[in-house]
Amino acid sequence: MFQPSYFKQKDSQHMLSFIKQHPMASIVTLSSTGLVGNHVPMMVIKRKNKYFLQGHVARVNSIHNDCDKATLALAMFHGPNAYISPNWYPSKKQDPKTVPTWNYVAVHVSGEIQFYESTKWLKKHLTLLSDTHEKNINQSWHISDAPDDYIEKMMKAIVGIEVEISEIKGNAKMSQNHPEENRSGVVKGLKAIGKTDVANWVENPNRYND
Repeated sequence: MFQPSYFKQKDSQHMLSFIKQHPMASIVTLSSTGLVGNHVPMMVIKRKNKYFLQGHVARVNSIHNDCDKATLALAMFHGPNAYISPNWYPSKKQDPKTVPTWNYVAVHVSGEIQFYESTKWLKKHLTLLSDTHEKNINQSWHISDAPDDYIEKMMKAIVGIEVEISEIKGNAKMSQNHPEENRSGVVKGLKAIGKTDVANWVENPNRYND
């Protein structure tokens, strides 16, 4: 990840919190045929003062067969993003030398990837995964709501994934390199097209601290 000083994020805890809020990862691994990408919701797990990403894929997914065990994987998490028009910059009236750009937030995690097939591991993972995402839903679903034999059958069709986090990097590119008048113009322009989530980041590019 290219990290200009304006946009580079430095606090790993804030970036881990971002992952929890935006759990869908694009995972890149190296197979015998080249680079392979998969899209998997991941959870942040802390174990013995180390952090891991956990998820699962369908057993028919070749990632667990065509990827060297304990090899490195790259997981990319994306947040709010939007096109930024030069016409939103008040400074353009005095100096037309400006071009469009794109604002975005992203976190990259790299580390060794492992695969798990044991019923015990998968049951614990699926319980935590569903409980985490159901907690804000009325009449939340629990894994115990489904028949045991059905859950056992479904677990045979998946493989667990775990990535030990060895490196984490983040960028929040939210117009920090522009003067305040331009930033205000960007906020106004974004809100006018319904991109309130990006506008909120421009107003506070250190939202990792929230």
